[in-house]
Amino acid sequence: MQRFSLLLALVASFQCAAFDLNLQPNPALTPTEVVTYQLKALQENTNGDGIAATFRFASPANKSVTGPLKKFSGLFEVARYQPMLNHRTADVKLLHKDETSAELRASIVDGKGKLHWYRFRLSRQLRSEYYNCWMTDAVMLDVRPERSA
Repeated sequence: MQRFSLLLALVASFQCAAFDLNLQPNPALTPTEVVTYQLKALQENTNGDGIAATFRFASPANKSVTGPLKKFSGLFEVARYQPMLNHRTADVKLLHKDETSAELRASIVDGKGKLHWYRFRLSRQLRSEYYNCWMTDAVMLDVRPERSA
């Protein structure tokens, strides 16, 4: 019942005019829900609040590479990740999931109407304060996605 209520709240927040940028990682969220939330936060980014919401779902291993929020925010100034900010649409597809890892592909239409593909790698946290939560380990530009996947 708790999972259903959380999922319903997540779906409702995507459909409402006011998107909840305060969602925290929790074990009830699936990898697809995590990536969908991160992309919606980046789509709704205003004054960096969407980037901050996305950063909350970066795994501890990811944060050890990207550094603090200020440095993480700089990634979106680079041509590779800039299309994610304020994009028009996003579609997320689960490619692989097991007990501890997941890989997803997102197709994003940027603000200028150009299509971009990204791969998201997530892991279920087993040792951090976010025990059992799915969090993003890496996001890569996927320049030539396979047609079959």
